Amino acid sequence: ARQVLLFVRGESLTAAMRQYLIDQMAALPNVEIRLGTQVTGVGGERELERATLKGADGAETEVPVSALFVFIGQSPRTDWLEGFALRDDAGFVLSGRESFVEGRPPAGWGSDREPFLLESSVPGVFVAGDVRFRSIKRIASAVGEGSMAVQFVHQYLATL
Repeated sequence: ARQVLLFVRGESLTAAMRQYLIDQMAALPNVEIRLGTQVTGVGGERELERATLKGADGAETEVPVSALFVFIGQSPRTDWLEGFALRDDAGFVLSGRESFVEGRPPAGWGSDREPFLLESSVPGVFVAGDVRFRSIKRIASAVGEGSMAVQFVHQYLATL
């Protein structure tokens, strides 16, 4: 990636990550770590184009993004997707046929095709790992789903 932005809700990475990993990320010229930052919204016309961030000082800013990977722990913490992507009552993101409502694609789907297996209710927005509805909740599965999502992204881009 040309640029990777890492948004961390907390004020430090040391509570959740080993120091050698923090040091490796800090040494990468294309990685920027923003502590005390929350993603409070996302948007775009036909695909993901921007994220709204809230800093520790309470100020909100928008940044351009073309992909977003969410690492949230055991609680989905997907409230910021309200009104954007369909979620179950617990907040897990629905994908593939799970996002169908009464056997029909979600409202606003706007495509002749069915969603790909890991595609949310928004065309071109994919979900993998623990945040996905009915995921296995294992690291190896999340990594595999992430790899699958990359292939689905390529298939999606081929339809544009």
